[in-house]
Amino acid sequence: MPTTHGEQTDAINRDSQAYWNKRAATFTRGATGEYERWLMELLALEEGEEVLDMGCATGTLAVPLARAGHRVHGCDFAEAMLAILDERATTEKLPISSHLLAWEDDWEAAGLGVNSVDVAFASRSLMSGDVPSSVRKLDSAARSKAAVVVPASLLPSRDPRLLTYLGRAARSPRVVRDVGRALAAVGRVPAYATTRTYRPMRFSSFDEARSDLRRLAGPEELTAREARLFDAYASDHVVRAPHSDGDGAAAEHWTLDYRLPVTWTFIGWHTDGSAWT
Repeated sequence: MPTTHGEQTDAINRDSQAYWNKRAATFTRGATGEYERWLMELLALEEGEEVLDMGCATGTLAVPLARAGHRVHGCDFAEAMLAILDERATTEKLPISSHLLAWEDDWEAAGLGVNSVDVAFASRSLMSGDVPSSVRKLDSAARSKAAVVVPASLLPSRDPRLLTYLGRAARSPRVVRDVGRALAAVGRVPAYATTRTYRPMRFSSFDEARSDLRRLAGPEELTAREARLFDAYASDHVVRAPHSDGDGAAAEHWTLDYRLPVTWTFIGWHTDGSAWT
């Protein structure tokens, strides 16, 4: 399907965009997993509803929703993610339109303004920033209902085990609280559910894995002592592991030798102010 790339990309966080563009090559794009089934069950879409998927990545949710007969607007600020989504949509002839779009952009200019879709959701893509503005954009775009899935535990961009090793504090996010307040301000009645997943940690090289692990320590500069601790930690816990590619052939990647759990909260609401059912 054609890609609608608006003119409103100046507000994109370029560092984060570059990171996700690089991650696109190894980003999960396989069979629908437990998390995706959990979310689609909660969304309970009606037959033929048009959907906005904000932060769609390579189509983890957009593709199965399109296969089920929904027209999907897949939105992301990483061009490499959308390129893979476009390829998948073209190969399967799926009704997916991709949009290079960030939370801060002009959604109206991208054709995703007021009442543009039946259902709008953001799965694990609203972590910080102007939460009230993001909630209002989803609410405005959806004719029927909207939803977000946000972290209830430590952000997936932090590793509590690594932070403890470095002697750094791990602070829980306030996104669940902020979304609830934003919905109360516009008279919406939210419904909540929780689940736990594990952060995917698969990289094509040790250096790529080490770079991602560094992000999990937070944006602050490392002290000399912390840098020595970090180097030792990376050497101990970043390991080489075989995996099977899509054709069943053996390939190699790098990963952590432990799993990173994240607790997620689903928050859904009807855009007319009625209770979620």
